[in-house]
Amino acid sequence: MLTERTIFSLCEVLANTTLQVRLADQIVDGEVVKASTFRRYCLAPGSDLTGQPEQVVAIAGAVWTPAAIAAYNAASQTPSPTIQ
Repeated sequence: MLTERTIFSLCEVLANTTLQVRLADQIVDGEVVKASTFRRYCLAPGSDLTGQPEQVVAIAGAVWTPAAIAAYNAASQTPSPTIQ
């Protein structure tokens, strides 16, 4: 019987401590994967982690120190340079 499931696949920490999370949407027959696609989303430092996979929560707890969150917020407030 074919069923659909979503599983946690990967969590990457970007240079500014943003987390990029990859989930795999799979069609399975028993335990055999028949088709799979990936989707990604990003979480900024200090984001609400409600409903996130436990691995993402653990990684965020390790890298989102108060200093990392403050640095991200400060960088986000800096205006981008204009090209002339």
